[in-house]
Amino acid sequence: MDYENKRKQYIDHINAKILPHIDYFKLQKSYETDMTYAKGILNRFHEAMLTVYGGECLDYLGEGDAFAVIPGVIQGRESGKLCLALLEFDLSSHCEHWNTVYLCEYGAISQSGGKRYGTKEMNAMLIPYDYGYTANLPNDIHCDIDRLPRAIRDVLSDFRQHHAVLRNEQAIQPEKPSVLEKIRHTAKKPNEPKKDKQTRGKSVPER
Repeated sequence: MDYENKRKQYIDHINAKILPHIDYFKLQKSYETDMTYAKGILNRFHEAMLTVYGGECLDYLGEGDAFAVIPGVIQGRESGKLCLALLEFDLSSHCEHWNTVYLCEYGAISQSGGKRYGTKEMNAMLIPYDYGYTANLPNDIHCDIDRLPRAIRDVLSDFRQHHAVLRNEQAIQPEKPSVLEKIRHTAKKPNEPKKDKQTRGKSVPER
């Protein structure tokens, strides 16, 4: 598998179809409550990974660098805070972790984002952290899934049962008519004759 090409395809895919359409305020609230929306968003990233990479198992038996970006969840060791993340690994070096992009109230924020707004705040809150991911990395010698914190394991155990609706998928509700429109539609026509006693209060069938 050409992992460099797949990595670029995955980034292009989520940049176009997922990242711009997340409700980041709702996502942040989800971290602080039941994680339902967060799990649904994680599943969207996971499904995109299956589409682009062709499956969950990312094995590498070749030579040279082979980087992959995959979805996951992290938890700050000191703060205990949870956060969805896009994790980058070098598959050729026993899945050495290279970078993390936090998905938070500030948007998609790279751990190595320098002076970008939100980077300092997220790093201070989360580093150091534990991480888990939705893919299967057979060559990973750094992350023991069975020894991850309980909160991370809980998210990874049932995120597939959740589906988040993105903002561009939400049904557009018809606008309610204004008061003036209601008056215009319900007002009696100027030349409409008055109903006599027999027809008053009865509807007139349409012809």
